[in-house]
Formats: sequence, C-alpha cells, structure tokens
Amino acid sequence: MSYSRRSDDPSDRKQLEEAEARVLFATWQATGNRVLTLERIEYLERKYGLGAVRRIKRYMMLMKDGELI
Repeated sequence: MSYSRRSDDPSDRKQLEEAEARVLFATWQATGNRVLTLERIEYLERKYGLGAVRRIKRYMMLMKDGELI
C-alpha cells in the first residue's frame, strides 16, 4: 500500500478546508490584517486544488455571519 498526500475522498477535503478557514478567520479576527495573501492563496490552491480559495472564503463568510461555528 502506498501513501499519497492527496485523498480522493471529498469529505476529507471539506473538513480540511473548513479547518483552514477556521485558522484564517481566527487570525483575521485577532490581527485585523489581511490573511489571504498571494503566497497563502498559491499554497491553498496547491494543497487543496482549484477552487479551494473560493470554498475557503465561503466558509469564512459563513463564520463571519454566524452560520458556521
């Protein structure tokens, strides 16, 4: 059995992206600084694939609106 960093299970990616959004949202709340820098966006796209930044931004907006805890 070989180990792969990428998972074909989309539910894992959803949980990981939500966790990333929680970290970024908490950082933004604590510092008030922009957290989605160009370097961070490139990292997220490499790690989670195309569209990851859009999905993470959506999770962050849900957190801001109080719909996602």
